[in-house]
Amino acid sequence: MKKIFLFLIIISNLFALTQNDIYKLYQNKEYKQVCKEGRILYYNYELDDTFLSIVGLSCVKADMLNSAMTISKKMNNSPMGRQNASYIATLYLTKRLLLQLVWDNIDISNLSLPKSNHHLSIVFENIAHNNFSKINNIYIVKADNKKYILSPQDENKIVIQIFKNNTLLSTHIYW
Repeated sequence: MKKIFLFLIIISNLFALTQNDIYKLYQNKEYKQVCKEGRILYYNYELDDTFLSIVGLSCVKADMLNSAMTISKKMNNSPMGRQNASYIATLYLTKRLLLQLVWDNIDISNLSLPKSNHHLSIVFENIAHNNFSKINNIYIVKADNKKYILSPQDENKIVIQIFKNNTLLSTHIYW
């Protein structure tokens, strides 16, 4: 039994990614992979705000905000880490409020959050400032020469589609 356990440990270490592997994936803009693999490694580097920031911000870019939020809770060891953690927390709150807007019809017109150029922030700011049109439960925002469509998807999910010149640029799904 001990031999089998030792063999499994050796095999698993052969296929494990290192911190340098994560950095290379990030440089190659493989954000989803960085997020997935970084979530596994982040306990080994929970005092390294640079590593945590790379993983957390990759999760944001991969629309994996729940994972980003989990990682951001450890970003407390430097001004940069705290700043990135605040950014992630703001986007997470923005997502939660947009979910409530779509599914529970809450009023967000009296709310203010820090602004960013992230699509969640753009949609939130425009809706909060009554710069949108609405058809049924679909919100349409026009900003930055783009059209953002916020709509419900499945149960308890929302989707944001971004268009430019009637061409779909990207689709983002959140829960």
